[in-house]
Amino acid sequence: MVRVLRVGGTAKNLFEAEQAGMLIQQFKDMTQSPHSSDDSDGRQNVGQPARAQSPKMIAAEPSKKGQTNTIATLANEISSYLFKYLAGFRIPTHFMDKVSGSEMLVKQLTMIPLEVRVLNVATGEFCKRFGMKEGTELTVPVIEHNYKNPDIGSPLVNEFHVYSLGIATPEQLRSVNRLASKTNVVLKSFFDRRELKLLSMKLEFGASGNQVMIGDEISPRNCRFADLQKKDRGGKDVFYSGNDESLEAYTEVRNRIYRTF
Repeated sequence: MVRVLRVGGTAKNLFEAEQAGMLIQQFKDMTQSPHSSDDSDGRQNVGQPARAQSPKMIAAEPSKKGQTNTIATLANEISSYLFKYLAGFRIPTHFMDKVSGSEMLVKQLTMIPLEVRVLNVATGEFCKRFGMKEGTELTVPVIEHNYKNPDIGSPLVNEFHVYSLGIATPEQLRSVNRLASKTNVVLKSFFDRRELKLLSMKLEFGASGNQVMIGDEISPRNCRFADLQKKDRGGKDVFYSGNDESLEAYTEVRNRIYRTF
């Protein structure tokens, strides 16, 4: 089977789907930690028009029955579950269906070149900027926006930059902020019940017609957690392990999301 590759990245590929207006999002195993720096998750800008590749024909990898879990399959499973969960709260996402261990069917979006970071706890670069102690609880979640342009270091921007540079319209930015805030409330509560503390997350958004929705993924690749079951790890990111992603940590999150009460 030959597929048309639309966008290739470090963490994911996007292929054309048989259905019009749809894409196949294929998760890949990464070779570096998503938290190799304070504000970087190690991903290329999947879906960003400025970095998109020309369509390319490549042979699809054959599926392997009974294959063991990998970072790619776990990230896909976690993202699929969380996208379905958000749909129950009327939070629109690009997710349509999980089609294989490492692939999901998604709506094709016109991506908004913003990386939206929601912080519940002060960590990393945020602490340095504001002279705060690592792990300080924020009384109100903070939403930050970075202009997704790796050629200039994806700088932090405010709403005036967004409008002046034509990154998004006022209506789009309002939708982005509303959805980011609502998603944070929903997932923070979801993970609290599973004894995982959502320290921060990074979201990407795109538009389908006039509707803004969440794209990309929601997984340990773009979320930071503390394990509340481990008192000595209560304020530390359970996924930060130097240069390697932790298969065990991904497996633990996957197991926690299916936890019943």
